[in-house]
Amino acid sequence: MSEKLVRLKSIKALPGSKLKLVWSSDGSTSCDLTGLIARSLALSALSDARVFALAKVVDRGAAVRWPKNVDLSAQTLRQISREQEVFDDKSFRAWQVELDLSNRESADALGVTRGTIRNYRNGNGVPLAVAIACRAMMNDPHVIAAHFNPRKPGRPFGSRNSR
Repeated sequence: MSEKLVRLKSIKALPGSKLKLVWSSDGSTSCDLTGLIARSLALSALSDARVFALAKVVDRGAAVRWPKNVDLSAQTLRQISREQEVFDDKSFRAWQVELDLSNRESADALGVTRGTIRNYRNGNGVPLAVAIACRAMMNDPHVIAAHFNPRKPGRPFGSRNSR
């Protein structure tokens, strides 16, 4: 694992199963745990707002603990908060640079047209499903490898001059 162990400096429980997270190394984020609580029997106690409000940082910032021995690692909270960040045109362009993808390669990997890619790059909104796919490709190199089709310079296959 190349990523450093993340640590929390402090947290604040907010209404609606949300946490304000202050990181030891780099600012703060927020995290909505509604979906995780709903999908995990082990976290069901957190659906009670009174229990959720009792969150505290433990293990020198490596985790958050609630009563009834319910806890989550700082790494899990960091990942969820990153997944919930806005994925806009700037994020999309950064994704292309990070993975070294042309517009055509991006379109192929996402199953959309180059015009759609231009729309994403120009700030016309990146759908949630596309944002999730882009993040998955950045987080796991096998995902992009499974869907990558390198493009060669020149006329596209099927054009009049390529026959």
